[in-house]
Amino acid sequence: MEEALNDNQIVELFRSGSDSALSELQKKYGAQMKRIAESILADRRDAEECLNDAYMGAWKNIPAADPENLKAYLLRMTRYCAFKRLRTNLAQKRGGHVQTMSYEELSECIPDHRRAESEQDSGLKEQIEDFLRNLSEEKRTIFLGRFWFLYSVAEIAQRLGRDEKYISNQLYYLKKLFRKHLERKEG
Repeated sequence: MEEALNDNQIVELFRSGSDSALSELQKKYGAQMKRIAESILADRRDAEECLNDAYMGAWKNIPAADPENLKAYLLRMTRYCAFKRLRTNLAQKRGGHVQTMSYEELSECIPDHRRAESEQDSGLKEQIEDFLRNLSEEKRTIFLGRFWFLYSVAEIAQRLGRDEKYISNQLYYLKKLFRKHLERKEG
């Protein structure tokens, strides 16, 4: 089995305009990108279109962006594309079943005026990063697993070798802690 290129090598392929850049990117991160798109969008075809949009965005933007963390950059791009498609679907009244539970859970913690701000809001990003920095590795894994990677409680429990009840309790605790963290930063 052929070993995947490292992130710097993949970015260099994009810079040089190599046709293999996208196939290497897909080989290394395609499954994670697909999982995120499918977690946000209920329709497999919409998820595939979202992935194509993310790959096109990568092709156009990676050389100039020179991302420090390629994986985070790609997953964020995938999430952005998926939410953009979701908004379009909902606006066209064809949204259907949508897996938004983890976002609804987290939105309970974010004050209402923040929900209306654009994704470009670096203040919220900094607050989330500050919050994550102060968590233990396990708590950070639980929080990111649920609210970034969109894993179910059962998936997180399995990955950590923990009981689902424990993970549920930790998520409840982490949401309360996150809410307090945001309130302190605003006050």
